[in-house]
Amino acid sequence: MLYLIQIGFFTISFWDILDIFIVGYLLFQIYNLLKGSLGFNIFIGLVLVYIAWRVVSVLEMPLLSSILGQFVSVGMIALLVLFQPEVRRFLLFVGQGSLQTRFKFLQRFFKQNQLSEDQKLLKIKTIKSIIKAIESMAATKTGALMVFSSASNLEGLYSSGVMVNADISAQLILSIFQKESPLHDGAVIIRGQKIIAASCVLPVSDRPNIPQRLGLRHRAAVGISENTNIMVFVISEETGNVSYARGGEIIEKITSNKVKQLLERILFVA
Repeated sequence: MLYLIQIGFFTISFWDILDIFIVGYLLFQIYNLLKGSLGFNIFIGLVLVYIAWRVVSVLEMPLLSSILGQFVSVGMIALLVLFQPEVRRFLLFVGQGSLQTRFKFLQRFFKQNQLSEDQKLLKIKTIKSIIKAIESMAATKTGALMVFSSASNLEGLYSSGVMVNADISAQLILSIFQKESPLHDGAVIIRGQKIIAASCVLPVSDRPNIPQRLGLRHRAAVGISENTNIMVFVISEETGNVSYARGGEIIEKITSNKVKQLLERILFVA
């Protein structure tokens, strides 16, 4: 084996460096998934238990080592139970990273070159309809939650809901989120130029760093955006402010121009 560094009996090979790099990358991704959540403190606690177990084993303290060893022996099962949402997000991240981003450049290239003038006009019309609906709901302080995704399969990310599968129009969006409508209490799922479903229940984030002034809609927006690469718009029923969530983060009080830029990104590029 070829060693890159060799000092007496201490040797470091290329595979050692690659091993350290991969482990470091995985730990970094785990940190990104857990940061700001209650699970992060639990994870730190489990790490401390493991370190304590190793220390008492070296110090030959059999009773304490045996007790801590019982925790460590079921550590993997405990991790799966305690971190079920985080494990799910991690597997979604790995799956999307390996299948979607690998061909992201080619997808963008072909999409931009294959779009006809009619398709471009349809996308522009769709964006105008969405912005018109958002501005109207913001002016009347009508609460709304809209999920945008370019993924073909969103099943499992939301529960319940009524299938709509209709073309997007400002009138349809406004009618869905009217307080008298039976579909207003929930999220609308949008893909491309279609409203796929309405009145959908989304997973709510348990991150403690979300401001207390934000309600259930905003926490649901953060929760669904933690799971996959989607964009969520929220209109506050109390203030009429428009916010958007992506990647587990939420940005408040965005303008119509910002909404337009984000919609162009998800409809023309994503």
